[in-house]
Amino acid sequence: MAKPSREAISMASTSPSSLSPPKVPMELPVSNRQKLLKSLRQHLSNSSRPHHGFVLLQGGEEQTRYCTDHIELFRQESYFAYLFGVREPGFYGAIDIATGKSILFAPRLPADYAVWLGEIKPVSYFQERYMVSMVYYTDEIVQLLVDQYKGSGKPLLFLLHGLNTDSNNFSKPAEFEGIENFERDLTTLHPILTECRVCKSDLELALIQIANNISSEAHVEVITLFHSLDNN
Repeated sequence: MAKPSREAISMASTSPSSLSPPKVPMELPVSNRQKLLKSLRQHLSNSSRPHHGFVLLQGGEEQTRYCTDHIELFRQESYFAYLFGVREPGFYGAIDIATGKSILFAPRLPADYAVWLGEIKPVSYFQERYMVSMVYYTDEIVQLLVDQYKGSGKPLLFLLHGLNTDSNNFSKPAEFEGIENFERDLTTLHPILTECRVCKSDLELALIQIANNISSEAHVEVITLFHSLDNN
């Protein structure tokens, strides 16, 4: 499994001089995908199952405030962020178990999106930004995965479905038009991916240290402010 570059770890572990968090380097989700792929392939080998199929996750969607057109602050679904690092809503992500290729599917935005929300980025932008093998649109999921599948019969999807023991809520498996064209495995992915997230890499530990540094700095700032108020 490829390791994050020294430059990426150095950038992540630099002590912040302000309360602004650094950007998460895209080497991290690349490394996370490789980690998952290695664990999943090992599990399939131990179970005498072929290395065919796709891990498929659905990213988060934008939510409006009740019946208004006000869009609430978007936060990506955590498992999807772990594997793909995508910051925008409406994406899907796949990993081809046979080849290791990573595929993003971006929403096809209408032309009037640019009038209100800015430039519509081409798929090449997302491929470069998120360091994936390929990027297509979400309305191309079925055709692309069928074309890429190297096994026999219907293509197999490993979908995320499992219990979060902290919240007692279940992860939501990906849904899309045409999913009936695929075989679906709802039991294999969740425990393997969850275990991958539990075991932290050096780069993840560096980012956690940054979060701790920022939290400590914030507490010091608040304490200093209260001491100043008391002295006045």
